[in-house]
Amino acid sequence: MIGILLAGALAVAPAVLLAQPPLVEGIAAFRGGLYRKALELFEEEARGGNDSARLKYNIGVTLMKLRRYEEAGVYFQQLLQEPEWRDLARYNFALAAERNNRRIIAAKHYRQVSETSDSQKLRSLAATRLNALAAMSRRAGVKRWIGTASLSAGRDDNAYALQNALLKGSSVGADNFAEIFAWGQYQLEGITADGWRLHGYGYGRRYDEYDSLDLSSVSAALSRDRRWRGWLAEVGVSTEFIFLGGQQVTRQVQLLGRLTRDFGPSNLTLAYIPGYYLGGDDYAYLDGWRQRFEVRWQRPLLAAQARIFYRYDANDRADQVRDSADYYSYSPLRHSFGGVLDWSLSGNWLVTTGVEYRSSAYDGANRTTDIDGNVLTYRRESDRLKSWLATTFKLTPRLSLDGKFIVIDNEESLDSYTYDKTELSFGVRYIF
Repeated sequence: MIGILLAGALAVAPAVLLAQPPLVEGIAAFRGGLYRKALELFEEEARGGNDSARLKYNIGVTLMKLRRYEEAGVYFQQLLQEPEWRDLARYNFALAAERNNRRIIAAKHYRQVSETSDSQKLRSLAATRLNALAAMSRRAGVKRWIGTASLSAGRDDNAYALQNALLKGSSVGADNFAEIFAWGQYQLEGITADGWRLHGYGYGRRYDEYDSLDLSSVSAALSRDRRWRGWLAEVGVSTEFIFLGGQQVTRQVQLLGRLTRDFGPSNLTLAYIPGYYLGGDDYAYLDGWRQRFEVRWQRPLLAAQARIFYRYDANDRADQVRDSADYYSYSPLRHSFGGVLDWSLSGNWLVTTGVEYRSSAYDGANRTTDIDGNVLTYRRESDRLKSWLATTFKLTPRLSLDGKFIVIDNEESLDSYTYDKTELSFGVRYIF
């Protein structure tokens, strides 16, 4: 056996010498400080069919030596589901995150190793790094705020979400748009896992021609985070204002309860979000309650991160009744299911793809009267399939280029509400 020593942590990766030249030469190159050569030989070994956890670990260690921390983290993350390697891989995953200036993620995994590892040595090392992170934060005065902002432009081929038949052979409904998004958070007291924080976001989309569809929203929230029986718990309250075509459509107040917990390499999140909407004089039919429950499961899948989710969305709104006694329901009951895959193709290139199916059934029977006095009564139901492909390319640790392609297929019980649309956008994002 040959041990590979990682600076700062006694991390031994034994390798059996079974006449495998790339592996043997790679270990020799690593011990001689020839890390680029070692990586080439280890990768050659992998291309030859060696898919062992030991080889993945050694590649990760070598990438650490080459300061390619994000790529190293990908290899360590793959080992979190291997019982024999889980604790060691988690420690090194945290170390890679720390050296990539992702201290919150690093602290989370250091803490888990310090609390659950069977190895006294690893528990001690993880606790030492936790203390070091805390000391660095104190010396730096603790950066209590973080934020991100993005600016993008794109093309929407059906901005009004018009019926498909109205779009055939016509450019009606297609328009260019620009989007801006900003999010920020300030730690009022304590730390991320135990404290109070103020956070919020602003969003705006402006169309070139259809300014009546210009959409904007702004939100502010106060949250309390703490650990509870092994879960990371969040309780909060928020308010949001939404504008369409420059006119306020709704304002809402909502409560938030969220629980998150790791189960081995997997992560489970549960959330309950009740809210009350006020539409004002012109949109009084939107007044009422909205209840949401969400569950999300995330875990590594080969070289990707996989997420599946379910969302229950119940609405009890005032709905709309017109002078002609026509009735329009704005109280849908929705079930949404979806899945997302994130691939890190390299240290600075991420690709994401996902799909979401949403089923909606509106409360009550709608009633409409046409210009001839004919009455149509129908129950509004819809099935929407949304899929997307997105990519992020990091120019620097803070600056990235983004692209996204979205396809939506919406089928409704009344043909006039059935539509398809696609959106393509490109933008730039900066993390503060």
